[in-house]
Amino acid sequence: MKTDRLAVVERDAQRVISLFKSRSMFHEVIYTIKDRADGPYLVLELLNPTERFYGIVENISKELVDDNLFAGRVTIKKRFKPPVNRLSLPETALLQKVIAESLTATSSTFGDEYLDRYIRSVSGAEEQITARSNNIVLGRRGSGKSSLLLYAMHKLKEEQTPYTWTTIQTYEGRKDFLVVVDIFLDIVSQLAAKCAGVSLMEMQLILSKLEGFLDEGCTEKQFDVLVPRVRRAFSAVVRGAGQIVLFLDDIHVLHETMQIMVLSKLYSITRDNSVFLKISGIEQLAKNWNASLRKGIETPHDAQVIKLDHNLTMPGKSLDHISSILDARATYCGLPSIGYICGSEVIQRLVWVAAGVPRDALSIFSSAASRAAIKDQKRVSITSVNEAASVMAETKINDLALDASDRKPKIEEAFDVVRKFCISEQKKNAFLVEIGSNGPAMSLVKELIGLRLLHILHEGVTPHQAVRRYMGLMLDYGFYVGIRAARSVDVFQKEPDEIAAKDLRNLPIFPLNLIAPFA
Repeated sequence: MKTDRLAVVERDAQRVISLFKSRSMFHEVIYTIKDRADGPYLVLELLNPTERFYGIVENISKELVDDNLFAGRVTIKKRFKPPVNRLSLPETALLQKVIAESLTATSSTFGDEYLDRYIRSVSGAEEQITARSNNIVLGRRGSGKSSLLLYAMHKLKEEQTPYTWTTIQTYEGRKDFLVVVDIFLDIVSQLAAKCAGVSLMEMQLILSKLEGFLDEGCTEKQFDVLVPRVRRAFSAVVRGAGQIVLFLDDIHVLHETMQIMVLSKLYSITRDNSVFLKISGIEQLAKNWNASLRKGIETPHDAQVIKLDHNLTMPGKSLDHISSILDARATYCGLPSIGYICGSEVIQRLVWVAAGVPRDALSIFSSAASRAAIKDQKRVSITSVNEAASVMAETKINDLALDASDRKPKIEEAFDVVRKFCISEQKKNAFLVEIGSNGPAMSLVKELIGLRLLHILHEGVTPHQAVRRYMGLMLDYGFYVGIRAARSVDVFQKEPDEIAAKDLRNLPIFPLNLIAPFA
């Protein structure tokens, strides 16, 4: 009889544990069963119990049927026993999973928890992005562009305001006019799903026309005939909803002529129609306006720009921002803080090698934690961060195929020249370029910045003559630390401290003519 009783206790406990694992996302739960005079209690032991976990237990308790021994008899307590290895904890394993899931921001990221888990931007851009206005959000890959758009999207979702979300990566590199039709088809089909009655019928007729264009082909003039009809259909929806917001994520992956074409056609249906555009792109690759053709969206007249990429020009704010992101992820996973599994010096090095780019910092930290765990280290170390940064350098090269596919060979050749100048010739990881040079070579430098291969240290310093200003740049850490360690390189700063102008003035000047052949 006693054996049967123990089996029932364990069965009912495992039912609760299974539910808790599913909702908390832990792969392992440490627990004890306490025998009391009035029956058994299930005690879940967590390193840092928070309201999230108490809420999960409360909901599970409400759902348990009366024949479960632990109905109303589940509790949480803080786990005080010090772990042998902090990187082997269930909470740390969950942190790895949560970071991995947050590296790519999509319309489904974090689900209904998005706003609760969102970390506000350094510049407070949330007020701008939620305004009734057109916005172009610019920054490097991983700077938080998509996350900011998602913030606005979830706010609209709360308010039950109609919106559409278009991932432009689907149309990467396209330069045929039918890409305009494809994007309109995506937007109209999403909006049609939120319509009813006469509006729905009109949307369906427009969809049929757009699908016909795709099947049979169409010219720009043929498409333009449909534009006023689309505008009127959107206006009818606005009369009932107040506004419509169209999100376009990563506009820069389109061929630049098509970026301008898509934006021009969309603006013709949104202007003065209470339909607003929220667009994201890499600053150096996004093209929103052609002045000679007067096509596209002109800033600041037609749309306001929101810049997110402050990187190493604001090292203190970048450190605070990335620390807050990591702390939020850590406490969500049941850790006291990110400092529980690494020292403050590790976070400082992380922010510096990631050049203040939030997603790069998360990716490097996750990889560093894995590397430290494999080596049986008890906490994440600076060495593991350096190694992870080195591995990530390959990811940045691979990203060229996504962000600048048609320019990839030239960009790689130019970057090799810059890297050789820094590591082999000057043996310094930082240098200056003259700002007054606005030719093709300088545009190429800006592309390298946009692709996170170079990072801005200072936007304007005068090392010699007052009339000649230079930008301070740093070669990405991943190309000379960790597995690519170049011991002879004189490293310019190692932590996100304020940069002294006198140190910048002593940096070598990179001759732009060296990369002019690749521009």
